[in-house]
Amino acid sequence: MADSVKLYTLGVGDAFTTRHFNTHVLMDVDGREVFLDCPPYLPKMLATNNREGARRVEHTQYKEIFITHMHADHVNGLEELAYLQYYVTEDPIKLYAPQWLLSDIWSSLRPSLEESARGDGGLANFDWFFDAQPIEPGMDLGGFTVDFTETRHHPRCLQYKFDFGGVKFGYAPDAGVDREKWAWFDDCDLVMHDAWFGPTDALGADIRNLHSPIEDLLSMPQDFQEKTLMVHYADGAYDDDPDRPSEDIGHYRLARQFHTYDLK
Repeated sequence: MADSVKLYTLGVGDAFTTRHFNTHVLMDVDGREVFLDCPPYLPKMLATNNREGARRVEHTQYKEIFITHMHADHVNGLEELAYLQYYVTEDPIKLYAPQWLLSDIWSSLRPSLEESARGDGGLANFDWFFDAQPIEPGMDLGGFTVDFTETRHHPRCLQYKFDFGGVKFGYAPDAGVDREKWAWFDDCDLVMHDAWFGPTDALGADIRNLHSPIEDLLSMPQDFQEKTLMVHYADGAYDDDPDRPSEDIGHYRLARQFHTYDLK
């Protein structure tokens, strides 16, 4: 289907990062730009990227977005994008997710976006800002098909698999320990996956309900490790060089922020 697929990491950090930006990926599919999630502080992220990164990205390029779940570090940029195009709604951003998640997104955005700022005294609708695209597993979106399943996480969270024809990419930026869900990526050529550094008794409970500790990820076969880039990681995951992580991560690699990965 696709002749060229490049993945660009605009962010690699977890929800509490002060060193990186929240995990955020741009998929370039034969020049078609598709974004994965939409974290907050987009203007700062893009400005920093455009000074330091390998690829220039502007907010006007956000025309297609897949969402994994409702945590703020994955969706709060949607309000920012909505306001950036408030008066320009003839070409709303395509927003891909199952119907239940699309409904949750508008429920979250509605209090801040529903009242029209156009001076007409009216109310805005979801479709002023976004072209909601309900998806089903295995759907063909032209250039690639998409599959998805839920991860072990709270709130409900998706992991995606994109099939570009000849190569597949798996994406799970928030995922607790579940070996069946990890095995779901067995046919992928590249995976970006949640990784938890540090003690597992964090946040008042067993972190395995939300994230994937290194010690658990190391139980996976070598071929899975070699094709998987760790994302959504803590600031302490490395000191000066992502190639020299603070813990033994086996054959995994830490994804680098503002970096291009050629998939096809």
